[in-house]
Amino acid sequence: MATVIDLPRPAPSALSTPLAQLIEAVDGLRAQVAVDLPPAQALLETAVLLRQLDRLKAVVLTRVADVDRRGLHDLDGAPSTASWVTQQETGIDRRDVALARRLDRFPALAQRVDDGLGLRSAQQIAAALSRLRPHLDRPDGLIDSHDAQQVLHAVIVDGVLAMVCQARGGLDDTHPLLDRLRTELADIADRPSSALARLEAAFLVLAREVEPDQLTAALDMLVDATLPLQLQDAADRAHRDRGFTLTRNYGGAGWTARGDLDDECGELLHTVLAAAHATDPDNPTDTQAWAGQRADGADTPDVLELDGCAGAPRSRRQHTHDALKLALRALLDSAALGTRGKAVPHVSVTAGLDTLHGLPGALPATAGSGNTLPLRLVQHWLCDSALTLFVLSIGRRVIETSHTQRTLKAHERQAKQIETGGQCQGAGCTRGPATGHRLIPHHATPWAICKTTSLTDTVLLCEHTHHDLHSGDKTIRLKDGRYLSPTGWVDRPSRQPGG
Repeated sequence: MATVIDLPRPAPSALSTPLAQLIEAVDGLRAQVAVDLPPAQALLETAVLLRQLDRLKAVVLTRVADVDRRGLHDLDGAPSTASWVTQQETGIDRRDVALARRLDRFPALAQRVDDGLGLRSAQQIAAALSRLRPHLDRPDGLIDSHDAQQVLHAVIVDGVLAMVCQARGGLDDTHPLLDRLRTELADIADRPSSALARLEAAFLVLAREVEPDQLTAALDMLVDATLPLQLQDAADRAHRDRGFTLTRNYGGAGWTARGDLDDECGELLHTVLAAAHATDPDNPTDTQAWAGQRADGADTPDVLELDGCAGAPRSRRQHTHDALKLALRALLDSAALGTRGKAVPHVSVTAGLDTLHGLPGALPATAGSGNTLPLRLVQHWLCDSALTLFVLSIGRRVIETSHTQRTLKAHERQAKQIETGGQCQGAGCTRGPATGHRLIPHHATPWAICKTTSLTDTVLLCEHTHHDLHSGDKTIRLKDGRYLSPTGWVDRPSRQPGG
């Protein structure tokens, strides 16, 4: 037996006859037990209810529009129609209120909503027409600096037809729908009505012929076709406003990436992530896990988040994150970024033996970014990484090596990076790879004089400090208290010009 919950309602005498009858009819439907109906009748009645639901929503929108036009929300002390609708605690939201306001501008759309067009499709069409409206029916006969008639014919006839064919997976040239649609759309394009009315009619044809889930993308395509200069302006703004930041989370738990990508960077990243998604070695595990979840009645990955559940597959966000990680690994492994300091760029970690053994009080491992790393991650990386062992003295000096090559070898550059913490050795300077600055190995005694290269006689300087030393002909002080002139070590700084 069905459970009927009595809801507060106004007295019947306060309502118009149609609404009072509607409430009575809904009460009768709620009292029905659907499983007692014959299967064919139950299916038929459910289909009818779905269609009537859309019609009822259309009626609701016209009433909401009336509340907005006449300011009836003031009677309940609400500051706006949207806030008044929210106070009613129903399924109608602010997007529906926005649609109700717009329907007065689009009579053909309003009629289709009244005939049963879904509210979601109506919202999408109204939004597209609202974007176009300021650019249409101008006195100069142009749309976005192009001839209006030429634009309308191309968008309405060719554009809508292309979107319908694409949504249906392509149609044969002899398909009867093609001729019917071409004739209908050409008639719309040639009507002696406003550009807005013709595009409204064309968009309604599109909504009739494509699935609701495909409507948004098709409408966006047609809007961009109508306003190509606006599309270019938006892309230019995106390029001007482009930016990306990668910051360590407070407390050292992961990273936060924030950014505004321009079209080119976004497409590159999308393509890379799509490729990495497809080649993710954990895909079979996810597929198997989702099969088990669906067998237990779970929803799809796009809807259901099972983060933290034992044996659960990755969510879409987690999958995309892991795809980015795979792509970055592949990029570094490919050596496509060239070399830096005679070595291919790679993730570097500095950790003492006491740290790797997990001894209490040991300093944590340090990454090339300058951030500390948990031991478990370092141990995980040790499984498939190349290791270089440097023995440091108590004063954190790397054991000396020297050779006759012009510059430091790759492992010696890494030794200096470890020795200096990846920062310029100039006093008061914190520049280095972690801040996006290149460090230059500088021969304290010019190589032309000594003909040797050694760790002891090499200092790492940022480009700014290196410029001061060479081009500025200055004597600089290092963090360890020594002084260095353009010609080598000095006991004390010489007097600087103007000093």
